[in-house]
Amino acid sequence: MATGGILMALGATVSWAICVFPFTKAARAMTVSSMNLFRLVVGTILVMLVAIILNHNNFFSIFSFQFAIAWLWLGISGIVALGIGDYFNYRMYVILSPRYGSVLTTLSPAAALLLGSFMLRENINATGISGMIITITGVITMSLSRAERINIPDHGHGSISKGILFGIVAAFCTGAGLVFSKQGFLTQAKTGHVIDPLTGSFIRFIVATAVVLLITFVNQKLLINWRNTMNQSWETLRLAFSGTIFGPLLGVGFALSSIQYIDVVVSQTIFALVPVVALFIAHFVYKERITFRALAGVIVAICGVVILIWRNNIQAAI
Repeated sequence: MATGGILMALGATVSWAICVFPFTKAARAMTVSSMNLFRLVVGTILVMLVAIILNHNNFFSIFSFQFAIAWLWLGISGIVALGIGDYFNYRMYVILSPRYGSVLTTLSPAAALLLGSFMLRENINATGISGMIITITGVITMSLSRAERINIPDHGHGSISKGILFGIVAAFCTGAGLVFSKQGFLTQAKTGHVIDPLTGSFIRFIVATAVVLLITFVNQKLLINWRNTMNQSWETLRLAFSGTIFGPLLGVGFALSSIQYIDVVVSQTIFALVPVVALFIAHFVYKERITFRALAGVIVAICGVVILIWRNNIQAAI
């Protein structure tokens, strides 16, 4: 089933690359806090409805004590990745833009590798580490070299340095969140009560949404965000909704499915191709020019992913 896991990871990569464009536009119009809250609430509802439709016989059983372990680990994963990580992700995107900001997602495999080795006992050989480094190097060369940084437009939402800092925080939260998710699936399976990826995604979303709503309420900003969202144009809300379809529903669903079959670090490195996909979306949809440096970075990044996926075969042949 490794092939299925790789295809799921690629599906998540494409979905996330698509969603960052409408999310970035929506966040610039309605603020990151309001957009993030909208995304969490709508995402929770959508994931719940799809999970009930596709898995109605077992969905409601997750509210029993038998699934307490899943709620613990997947809840932590949701708070870290969806609550904290995605907030900083979209703070980054409104500053750097989807094409340039998505490069920082390539740092997620490093967090996944460190935590995965400690918590999940997932090991990766030297060839795999080389592939991961090649992928990250290629994507960074593509997007954050000095020659590329001067092309980042100033949208008035913060400095480039602040955007990069937000991206680093988000990347490590994303990598850590995926490791916590796999820990939840594995530990829950040992109890004899397996949980499917879509239902696990619902747990992540509802816990993250509840925590963000609570924090917003305590900070007395819940009503402000609600009014701000209701005052947005239908076009802005449509952008936020379409981003939710591709991100929280499809992207997260594919991602959680992929880690059922392949190591977290492999999934995360495939996810590192998000900026590669975003580069082509920016070119063909938004008519942004692709430079030779960017194209070279794409080729290097893809080579790195191929090395990572076939690391065991390559290591055995050496």
